[in-house]
Amino acid sequence: MNKTNLRLLVGAVGLALTGGAYADGNVVLFGIVDAGIMSQSKVPTANGNKSAVGFQDAQILPSIYGIKGNEDLGGGLSAGFELEGGFNAGNGSHNSPGVYQTQIFGRVAQVSLGGSWGKAALGLQVDPALIAAIGTEPRGMADSLSLLEPWIIATVANNNAGKSGSLTGGIFDQNSISYTYVGSGLYLGYNHSFGGYPGQQSAGSGDSLGVSYNIAGFTASAGFAQDKAAVLTGTAVTGAATSSKISSFGLGYAIGIFAVRGQIDNFKSSFVNGVAASNVQAGGIGFDVKPITGNTINLSVYSAKDKGATFGGKTTEVALMDTESLSKRTDVYVQLASVKTDAKSGVDATLGGIYTVGGAVPLGVTTTFFGLGVQHKF
Repeated sequence: MNKTNLRLLVGAVGLALTGGAYADGNVVLFGIVDAGIMSQSKVPTANGNKSAVGFQDAQILPSIYGIKGNEDLGGGLSAGFELEGGFNAGNGSHNSPGVYQTQIFGRVAQVSLGGSWGKAALGLQVDPALIAAIGTEPRGMADSLSLLEPWIIATVANNNAGKSGSLTGGIFDQNSISYTYVGSGLYLGYNHSFGGYPGQQSAGSGDSLGVSYNIAGFTASAGFAQDKAAVLTGTAVTGAATSSKISSFGLGYAIGIFAVRGQIDNFKSSFVNGVAASNVQAGGIGFDVKPITGNTINLSVYSAKDKGATFGGKTTEVALMDTESLSKRTDVYVQLASVKTDAKSGVDATLGGIYTVGGAVPLGVTTTFFGLGVQHKF
């Protein structure tokens, strides 16, 4: 996956990595359409496991639309904004599959001030720990069949033991303030999301820190994100409790036509009395080769195991992807993956299921995915 794809994968990354370098007063319309066809050998149904073939949106990159701009305020200071939403290319519906946002700008809605010292922003923003992890994730954090999937699962709302959570942190940080610095190969981002509950300031809040560094082909990344849900007594918010914790560490190296990336992540969620019901330890390694100009072949291997107090289960995956760039804006791709889960009930270590035609994988069997598609960036 090339650098342009990585920047477009999460809309705010493009602004962060380019330092907001837009012309004074310029407003830019941008987006991605990623559409294709996918087959899945086994899909759990009421009548047993069945195969499925169908249209699949966002196998590699999300289908998005957005507006962004920047104004030079003089003295090295600039102001900017970014608005971004997601949609399903298959039916035009207004959402991002697998993340379940229905807001018109459900991915990014921020205003910022920046200079040589970095950038400060307010609003809905992409989580900095996730941004830092993209460069070392084996498949570049592709929407399907990558470590993005347990990242999403860990941050989806849960209501265990009277807790009321929301999709804050991990993916898109709501009601937040952030600081970002990009320069000399370094990315540093910190984000705090406000809970806003009177008398319980930490309820519904979140914090995230992401760091990555690139020099002479070497890349290193590290990140940590934590969210706190509101604890309810009846309908009253009486406290705060951890709802998710995510940590990530990765390394990568690229030389000539070859590249390798490896990452280890830990996803804790569904906390009950301070104990994580789900505690997924996941990791993977990916290899890239570019045999000819414009063509990239990626082979990645993953393993994930849930060591939580309630759930459990193990998933392994092998995935092969070939991407051909027809131009700077248009790619075609084909991918093949095998996902194996164990038979333990309540497995929460799934690497396949989101952004796939079946929407889930059955337990105790091996499921094969085959997908092909085209993506265009504007």
